[in-house]
Amino acid sequence: MKLTVCLLLCCATIHAAQVPQFQDGDRVCFVGDSITHGGSYHSVVYLYYLTRFPNREIRVWNKGISGDRVHRVLHRLDEDIALAKPTVATVMLGMNDVGGWLYGSNKTDAASQQAQQKELERYYHDMAALIHEFEAIDSEVVLVTPSIYDQTAELKTHNDFGRNDGLGKCADFVKRTASSKGQGFVDFYEAMGVINAQVQRDDPAATIVGADRVHPGADPGHFIMGYLFLKAQGVPQLVSRMVLDAKAKRVLEAANSSVSDAQFGDGSLSFTALEYALPFPQTESIAKGLALLPFEQEMNQELLSVKNLPDGDHTLSIDGIAVGAWSAAQFSEGINLASNELTPQYQQALKVKQLNDTRNHLNSQMRDAAFTFYNSGLSESDVDVDDPTAVEAFLAEKLKDVEEQPWYAYYKENFDAYSEIRAQEDQIRSELETLHERLYQVNQPVVHHYTLIQE
Repeated sequence: MKLTVCLLLCCATIHAAQVPQFQDGDRVCFVGDSITHGGSYHSVVYLYYLTRFPNREIRVWNKGISGDRVHRVLHRLDEDIALAKPTVATVMLGMNDVGGWLYGSNKTDAASQQAQQKELERYYHDMAALIHEFEAIDSEVVLVTPSIYDQTAELKTHNDFGRNDGLGKCADFVKRTASSKGQGFVDFYEAMGVINAQVQRDDPAATIVGADRVHPGADPGHFIMGYLFLKAQGVPQLVSRMVLDAKAKRVLEAANSSVSDAQFGDGSLSFTALEYALPFPQTESIAKGLALLPFEQEMNQELLSVKNLPDGDHTLSIDGIAVGAWSAAQFSEGINLASNELTPQYQQALKVKQLNDTRNHLNSQMRDAAFTFYNSGLSESDVDVDDPTAVEAFLAEKLKDVEEQPWYAYYKENFDAYSEIRAQEDQIRSELETLHERLYQVNQPVVHHYTLIQE
């Protein structure tokens, strides 16, 4: 299946305008609804930057809120987003703007279509206004199409059939707008549709989105989205490439790396290397996505090639740790070490990932509190937000309004946690600052010693 999907992606994607890569000093806000709020595609993107560009110090904020529509983002922009002083804002909205309740297999009459079009017109108007507001605060805008609503999977979940077509119209608007304004553009909608259709050819009940047809899971949905974002940015393939010739006894190439102290013996070789990047850690948490995408080939090549070794197998050790044995022919062709969990580089990258996961979790907690603040009406009330008793009483009353709604449990969970998160807000911000500093210590390149010994 992987080859088929890769071929389809080559044909169907990513004819978006090239999205500028993030640069040193950038402050990036990922703006969106629940798919951004509770998701991890932005964490995938950030982890790639942390490992591939360790000398670009970038700040990243999750600025999604569950249930948001464009007009609600406009309402909170000044106090929730602009305060971060973003140099770049990525905007992915539409899933709620189309009005899911307006769609269904029985909602194809003229009145329903008119109501659907009214919501779309509001989306178009508000998106134009939102782009203008970001431009007014000197933030570059990257427009991202909505992810898909899975209206084709054979699931028991209620199907707002036609909702994905409405999202397609949002995607078309985003694409046209980006083209006319010369803004960066990432197309999740088309590429995810291609991949989803392919997996459903093998299993009609399969989906790269969640069982609710709306929310992609971390794997494969959010990993796919992270890949598509990076693809649109034209990120480099190489972690590093080192090529040596055992017979000529010299270093032929050191791309994104430096090689020194090369020693060539009979059946042995040693050298010191400094690679300027780390591999992207391919953990089990993204296994499904990796099976569907050419990620490793396109974005994660840590290549070591040694030409003219004596015939037979050769054991490679890095810093005294044996990481594998390959034939002379395999070494001549080149070994990709990026997914080798035994290498010190992979283990270093894994530590970066763990820190980034913690950062993402803490940032998500802050978004949970923001969800309560804005969705409960607390942001527009006269309640003293520094009075926990008054806040809890206000939230308890608001919960009564949604007791009969399917989202009651989600609201209650977040409302109940609000005061505790609010009380820890300063501590969380301090932890996030510490994590940022720690990330840019742990991700720095380290010198390693390589040895090859013939078995």
